[in-house]
Amino acid sequence: MKNEIRNMMITLCSMLILSTTGAAQEGFSYEGYDKVVRTYVNDKGRVNYADLKANLAELQKFIDQIAAVGPENKPELFASDDEKKRYYLTAYNAWVLYLAAKAYPDKHYLWSRIGFFKNKDITLGGKEISLNHLEHNIIRKQFLDPRIHFFLNCGAVSCPPLKGAIAQNATDAELEKAATQFINDTANVKYDAATKTLYLSKIFDWFEGDFLNYLKARRGLDKPHIAEYIRIYLKGEAGKQLAAVSVEQIKVKHLSYDKDLNVQ
Repeated sequence: MKNEIRNMMITLCSMLILSTTGAAQEGFSYEGYDKVVRTYVNDKGRVNYADLKANLAELQKFIDQIAAVGPENKPELFASDDEKKRYYLTAYNAWVLYLAAKAYPDKHYLWSRIGFFKNKDITLGGKEISLNHLEHNIIRKQFLDPRIHFFLNCGAVSCPPLKGAIAQNATDAELEKAATQFINDTANVKYDAATKTLYLSKIFDWFEGDFLNYLKARRGLDKPHIAEYIRIYLKGEAGKQLAAVSVEQIKVKHLSYDKDLNVQ
């Protein structure tokens, strides 16, 4: 009985949100989330958490929306893989932003607790899951697209900058842009031609398998090197220098990862 009541409430909430957002007619709406990002996030991806917490209603409304509606319980709204990917990427970022804002001025809420991303439950489409499950079992496993690591924002300074919602039919272009921006930021990627040393964000260490598997599956490389993924996007003099060296000569070191909150 308890589960039946809960399911009825989720269904009613889903119907209400669809009718008020126009989602049933126009597809799932990201307008509320995008408005929040435009208002409280600067061009470096840093968040004005103080003001956001004081005006949390708009983000709360979007959280309620994704809690009620998702690709599993409303597949007709997410017909393509790109639309599913768009939803899950935005949902991850929105939930992290919401949890960090609610906890503010605690600046260590996300990263000081062991297992926070693994154990903290969120709700998507009426189903409770963890942030880890969303990232690893849905986004990474379903889409096999390493560029997602340049869009997902975990609330830390060294994460990719927080971005607004992806426009409809623009998922691939937005992920290409995110990859290019991240890899051409010297806070994330640096190449020292004199020592043939490639300095990389820890993201390339933690998820190296995703990048190498892409090179095998999509670029036909039998024994890929992480530098070969960097070469796809790295521009300017550093890109030319990296391209001129055989991967066997390249040493890889990983940069420290700043887990402080991405506050303005």
